[in-house]
Amino acid sequence: MTELKATRKAFWGNDYEITIDGRSLTRWDARTWRTGGTFELDGRGFEVRTNFSASRYELTDHTVGAEVAVAARAGRKHWKIEAESRTYEFERASFWRLEERLMIDGRPAGSIRRAHLQADDTVATLPDLPRHVQVFALLVVLSGWDLAANA
Repeated sequence: MTELKATRKAFWGNDYEITIDGRSLTRWDARTWRTGGTFELDGRGFEVRTNFSASRYELTDHTVGAEVAVAARAGRKHWKIEAESRTYEFERASFWRLEERLMIDGRPAGSIRRAHLQADDTVATLPDLPRHVQVFALLVVLSGWDLAANA
C-alpha cells in the first residue's frame, strides 16, 4: 500500500517535505495555516485556501484555473472531502490519538496519523484517492494539528 509521509522542514515553521514510499513527491509551502499555501504535483500548481475558522478548505488547480476539491467540517469528528464527483468520508479515530480515518462503506480503509502533537512526521495511507486529493487530505489534517499545537 502506498504511503505518504510529511516531514516538517524547520522546527518553527509549517512547511513540509512530502514523500511517497521514501521518494520525494512535493513540498508544502505554507503562508500561514489560516490562509493555506501551495504545492506542485506532476507539473501542476495547486493552492490550498481555508476560511477563518479553518473548517472549510478549498484546493485549486492553477493549471486548469478551477477548484478541484473541497474539505467540509474539517476538525470535526466526521468530515468529508468532495472531489471529482466523489465524496470521501473521514472520521477522527479517537479524541486521545492523532489519527483521522478514511471510511468507505462504514469501515476504515486508510488513515492519516502522527505519533504526538509536536511530532515532525505524519504518515498517510489513503488508497483509491487521486494523488492530489491524498496530498490535500494530508494537508487539511496537518493544518488542524499544527493550529492546535500552536494554540
